[in-house]
Amino acid sequence: MRTVTYLGTVVLLSQIVLAQGCGSNAPATTGGAGGAAVMGGAAAMGGATTTPSLGGAVAAGGSAVTTTPAGTGGATTPVTTPGAGGSTGSTTYQPLCAGLTTAAGAAPTKGGLCVAADPQLCYKTCGPASSGFKSETCTGGAYVEQSGCSFPSGVDYSCYKIPATIDPACSATPPQASSTCSYTPCTLCNVAGGYLDSSGAPKTGWCVCPASTTGASKWSCASNTAWPCPQGMGCS
Repeated sequence: MRTVTYLGTVVLLSQIVLAQGCGSNAPATTGGAGGAAVMGGAAAMGGATTTPSLGGAVAAGGSAVTTTPAGTGGATTPVTTPGAGGSTGSTTYQPLCAGLTTAAGAAPTKGGLCVAADPQLCYKTCGPASSGFKSETCTGGAYVEQSGCSFPSGVDYSCYKIPATIDPACSATPPQASSTCSYTPCTLCNVAGGYLDSSGAPKTGWCVCPASTTGASKWSCASNTAWPCPQGMGCS
């Protein structure tokens, strides 16, 4: 009886050893917290993520991968980056009409004739101290001049701020454009709201006497439609 019992125990132990010997030695493919991701598969919760294979998804807790869509048919978002020499927001007012010549041998000017071979657009200076610009555009065979005067942005025009009353130092005689003057720079003068242009014709506007480093100062005048801050507005 003892012999039979002993033989039964030996057989049972042999079966257990045999079953363990046939088990798999491969590591588990489903990692717990902190487990490694399977190549090409999804990363386990909280596990370290490797570069996912094509089409592989990153599970919750893994690091997101930033990609730049460049595939065929992928949507693209236009980016407007100003290139070198691009506009900074202010018109360049180029080219200047001075120095340009039309087929007729004259510089582009208001009412002057023009053809296709002539400059189609250029600018003249205007305003006090030539601080502004006005365009001359070839239209219908003649140059059409811009009405008024345009002034570049980002410039300090405080010297031209129109005072509430004319400085008492100003003469009772209307100032004449391009004639000599000896007033403090940035002193605006006119008489009864007007001045004389270089030809002596009366105009409505103001004159200033800018400092000169090359000789006597001369009146620089402009009409109210060619002043950088009309009626006192726009100058700090």
